[in-house]
Amino acid sequence: MTKLFQAALITGGSMLAYSNSARRQEQQNAEQKVPQMKRELPTRKMNLDAFRRTEYDILIIGGGAVGAGCALDAATRGLKTALVEADDFGSGTSSKSTKLLHGGLRDLDQALTHFDAAALRRVRSSLKECSHIANMAPHLNQSVPIMLPLHHWWQAPGYWLKLQIYNMMTPGPSKGVHYINATQALEIFPMMRRRDLHGAFIYYETQHDDARMCLAIALTAARYGADVCNHMKVVELLRNKDQQIIGAKVVDQLTNKTYRIRARMVINATGPSTDTLRRLEDVKSTPSSQSVWASHLVLPAFYCPAQVGLFDPHTKNGAAIFFLPWQGHTLMGTSDELHEANDLARPSELEIQYLLGGIKNYINPNFDVRRCDVLAVWGGYKSLPVHTRLNHHVIQRGVGNMISIVGGTWTSYRLVAEEAVTKAIRIGKLHPLRDQSITASACKLDGAVGWSPNMFIRLVQDFGLDDDVAKHLTNTYGANAFKLAVGSNSSGGAYPIAGKRLHQEFPYIEAEVRQGIREYACHLVDMVARRMRVAFLNVQATEQILPRVADVMSTELNWSKSRKQRELAEARKFLSQQMGLGTKDERAKLSIPIKMSVKQVAKYAAHFKEMDEQNTGFVAINKCCAAMKSMGVKEIPVDLMHNVLRDIDCHAQGKVDLYEFLLLMSAIVHGDTAYLRYAKLYLEQKVAALGVRNKLRQTPADQTGGGL
Repeated sequence: MTKLFQAALITGGSMLAYSNSARRQEQQNAEQKVPQMKRELPTRKMNLDAFRRTEYDILIIGGGAVGAGCALDAATRGLKTALVEADDFGSGTSSKSTKLLHGGLRDLDQALTHFDAAALRRVRSSLKECSHIANMAPHLNQSVPIMLPLHHWWQAPGYWLKLQIYNMMTPGPSKGVHYINATQALEIFPMMRRRDLHGAFIYYETQHDDARMCLAIALTAARYGADVCNHMKVVELLRNKDQQIIGAKVVDQLTNKTYRIRARMVINATGPSTDTLRRLEDVKSTPSSQSVWASHLVLPAFYCPAQVGLFDPHTKNGAAIFFLPWQGHTLMGTSDELHEANDLARPSELEIQYLLGGIKNYINPNFDVRRCDVLAVWGGYKSLPVHTRLNHHVIQRGVGNMISIVGGTWTSYRLVAEEAVTKAIRIGKLHPLRDQSITASACKLDGAVGWSPNMFIRLVQDFGLDDDVAKHLTNTYGANAFKLAVGSNSSGGAYPIAGKRLHQEFPYIEAEVRQGIREYACHLVDMVARRMRVAFLNVQATEQILPRVADVMSTELNWSKSRKQRELAEARKFLSQQMGLGTKDERAKLSIPIKMSVKQVAKYAAHFKEMDEQNTGFVAINKCCAAMKSMGVKEIPVDLMHNVLRDIDCHAQGKVDLYEFLLLMSAIVHGDTAYLRYAKLYLEQKVAALGVRNKLRQTPADQTGGGL
């Protein structure tokens, strides 16, 4: 009996060993079929040349998260892949998100409240995708604790149950869920109102740099063999004799040259422009997507603890509010509104005031919320499917055989791309080297291999970089940070030795401009908005560094003098229209006349002109105070000055323009802030009108995928 047992054990062990060996052999064979990543990134010219001579398996139109994800998925399966983007990679919605990869707390709430099994599956899928994405690019993703405040004691059991389930569904090791009392919550977030605060829960989400993530996906796809090109606008879809779509006619926006790119299958991943492209396929096509405009504010770091975010889905006015630490600043939002997507949409002054009003209603009234604290404001469109309550994304086949993707989030981009490519393979009867996607299991993004959290120390030790510069380089470029360190300019001082900064308050260095050009940055806006995120962090600092960045790009790309001036003008227009720099031009619609006589206005305007020696249009507050005596003001009460500076629409901390200066003098001359309170009431009425129209039209959780 013993011998029989031993024989069975040996046989079973042999079979198990054979099974494991066979599985390893099968895995090795499969991995051999995966195309090898190229050593160097192909140039834009190389990709353009390939468009003329190659017939592709798949052409992807749209270079956002989903489009770039499709290119990476297709290329790693061994398909001949092309990707074109009308603007820059991630220039639309993909660079204007809340920067979180979320598992979907709203979906979980939907699942538990309405016993919705589909919502629960979405939560499980989202959490699994968060794990996959973090594994693909560990240098671009980091865990961030989020505080969820309790306004009523009876909220605690429900929140605890949801967060525990959320935590248990998270794959891999988890940092758990923690409860803190009201005192501890105020220690972490001292700006919150003490009233009605009964404690808080701390849970964890994944945060990333969305524009860099999108670019890294596109670059990785290129290194796997895909031909990717930005600033290529599709003007026509190519058809065969059966009227099936077999490619696209595209125009290079830089040279106006036309390319006819042929492919067996075409994937439409243009986000909010999906229906525009579908109408090129079929003029009778009905709308398949709806657009939600979402605005965000960027504020100084003191609005949010350095390492902890806050998310409150149930504020008093019924809206959700969040504060997130991001790249040394605070990201706050958001206002959502359904309306048709267009290229002219931009954040308005009313939206800014609406969001600031939400902050004022939420935090301690002793904490001053000032308009001048807004460093940048930007918004983007989220594309959602219409006429469906089953999925937050839809992949459909058109009459011309083109596959269109509607919806999807940063969390679901990889899964959506995998589904779309699999569908294209089936419909187009393509023959990939791998039938299954490898992006979840065996794909690392450019710069991920060899990266470690402490890699920045080597840059500091070996190259003499500042700590914050070294951390920024490793957390942005991963292992490629060493290439930038080698090519970085001397700082010009004793220490740091290398890494010449573009702006003293930011860790961006000149070497990043040259690296950005290698990474397909073609315009000045591409550089300051997406290769470096400074435009999304501080528009005035961006305006200051534009000439230096333009000088480097002009030298590297051989721009003419007129081209350089045109790039500067376009960049300033971008900052003005899309990043909030120009919202001051709307004040005429929001303001009321200055409460002074014509003679007084002329007098103080002349004083302002004298103080503005450099003709910049701004004067420092301390300079105004020093010159008050010459203007007939004997003494300025400190409290009055503080209240005035808090209430007026100040452009930046410490300085005012002429309009703001006249408001300041009006309040000081009259000795009170009654005029400013009147102006404030006027503004509040305008903002209330926006609130009625906006009213945060909450999108169903089963469409958004939950989360922020």
